[in-house]
Amino acid sequence: MKGDPAIVSDNVRALGYRTRRITQTPRTFSNWLPVLVDMARERVGRGSPTLTFSTRSGLRIDCPNRPGARVPIYEIFAEDCYRLDWFLGPLRQRPVQVIDIGGHVGTFSCRLAQLHPGASIMAFEPSPTSAQFLRRNVEQNGFGERVTVFEQALAATSGFAVFDDNGAGSGLNGLVSAGHASGAGTATKVETVAFDDAVATAPAPVTVVKIDCEGGEYDLVLGSSPTSWSTVQRVVIEYHPVDGHTWLELRDWFERCGLHVSAEKSSNGYGCVWLSRETLAPESH
Repeated sequence: MKGDPAIVSDNVRALGYRTRRITQTPRTFSNWLPVLVDMARERVGRGSPTLTFSTRSGLRIDCPNRPGARVPIYEIFAEDCYRLDWFLGPLRQRPVQVIDIGGHVGTFSCRLAQLHPGASIMAFEPSPTSAQFLRRNVEQNGFGERVTVFEQALAATSGFAVFDDNGAGSGLNGLVSAGHASGAGTATKVETVAFDDAVATAPAPVTVVKIDCEGGEYDLVLGSSPTSWSTVQRVVIEYHPVDGHTWLELRDWFERCGLHVSAEKSSNGYGCVWLSRETLAPESH
């Protein structure tokens, strides 16, 4: 009897994913053996609650020992998902003010702070669990004077909103008002800050913006003033399927602000796009 093709396909994908992670781990983390052991123990309910990654670039990143919390660490350090060297380009030669929207446990902020000693970063993360690890990772890597953590969600308006929190450092949390609801998370009231207000209170003109807020990108961007983006030179944004919206809305909006697509990738309604006010040099491989 042949197996269900869908189940076979899922199993093949899962095996490929696990094989990729096993291959990436020794290349990326100096403590690769205990990392692999603890992840394997977590799959059978015996892993430690917190996992520590010691990157070969010299950072220490702690996170809950759960798949959803670990994924961004591999994306940033093993896969260079934001292509930061190329993305920053000439900006690495001068100080930059960064807003990190969807700070999670601090992988983006810590990596950017490491790559660019002149970067000052405002990191926004409304999930209490993720924000706790974000603060820990910022401090233990010596970035406390350059990375400021805000336990808030950036949104169209300042106030409060309902947040779908899946806990354990999940990367799949989001504002319910943005159409995000996993069905498995806990509805939590969180403070929101309008993008315009965040820019107005930044200690320097904002130069770089990273956005990964699980569907909240539409309300956040479309509800902001173009003036707030006038000093921004780079944006990297992850977009998600949201009823009534498409990436083209955001693309056209950014174009009117003078920020143009430099690169993009997409699959099944999800995508990551790099935008710049100037033409970026071709990426070297």
